[in-house]
Amino acid sequence: MGKKQSDNTIHKYTFCCILALLAHLTLKAQQSTVNWLQRDFCQTGLKGMAPSRGISFERSIIPEYHLASDSPEDEIGDASSDVEHQSVLKAKLRAPLWNSDGFKAVIGFKYQKEEIKFDDPEELEYSLYKNINNLNMKVMGTDLIMLKPFRGNKYVVVRGAINYSGAFKKLSETNSNFLNWNVSALFGIRKNENTEMGFGVNYSNSLNVKSVYPVMLYNHNFNEKWGIEALLPKRAALRYNFNEKSLAVLVSELDGSRYYIPDVELSANRVEDLRMEVSEIKFGLSYQRQIFSILWMSVDAGYRKNIGFDFNRYFSGSNRDTIVKSQIPGGMYGGITLFLTPPKRNN
Repeated sequence: MGKKQSDNTIHKYTFCCILALLAHLTLKAQQSTVNWLQRDFCQTGLKGMAPSRGISFERSIIPEYHLASDSPEDEIGDASSDVEHQSVLKAKLRAPLWNSDGFKAVIGFKYQKEEIKFDDPEELEYSLYKNINNLNMKVMGTDLIMLKPFRGNKYVVVRGAINYSGAFKKLSETNSNFLNWNVSALFGIRKNENTEMGFGVNYSNSLNVKSVYPVMLYNHNFNEKWGIEALLPKRAALRYNFNEKSLAVLVSELDGSRYYIPDVELSANRVEDLRMEVSEIKFGLSYQRQIFSILWMSVDAGYRKNIGFDFNRYFSGSNRDTIVKSQIPGGMYGGITLFLTPPKRNN
């Protein structure tokens, strides 16, 4: 009898201990949940960064340079000529679709027009140069950016974009041959108020050229004046803030365009649909200043190094079936941008 009572006492004691442990764990879990819910959603970006651009108008120009082209096909031949200038006009609009602490979505619209103007166009003999002289090469499209911040210091950004790029006067003249699209995603971590980093991937299908490459984000403030803003492999910048209304940015940027040009006359008996590909690296200085309220101005100048200026067969099975390869010497560039930006919140 005594042994049975002793066993019952042990069982009761053990049961009470288990109940006490479960109660403690439940209370701790509830407290952790409360603490998690009380944490703010992650705020992206750092104090002092270059202001975002809601509406922007940009005009840039590359002054006179010498263009030299060669082709492996004797029927097309080689040539060279002086370009008076190459100009680019860009207009962009970004507007919020949804804006809350836990989710943000922004839609954007883009228009770009690029022209190449030769010296003495009436003296041109090379058929390709005659075709691209003063040709209106355009980009028209839209993109959607979605930001999902999490409680704490992490967030995810997803971007999708689609546009038409090539030699056309209006959208009704385009078809699927002019189509570009890309999707990218990035996972970001805001380590503290002065450091932000992220890793992601970008996939694009641009005029029959497919590519996948990794993306890395790194933003860091050394102090109130100096900071780094980098989105690799496309752009890296060293920033200096004079004050809240003006800053200077030393920039290294990979830039380029790809256009679909139908019915290009390459010789008297040769007409092809081509893909024009231009790529370059820019090293420049950008000075940005608030004019008043939400209106800002940016003045940019620097040196550009051409990587490629090629004309490829569009419908070839190879993405790099080059018909004409061109060389452009390095030179200066300059531009000016006016843009509207929403009031920036201090982080």
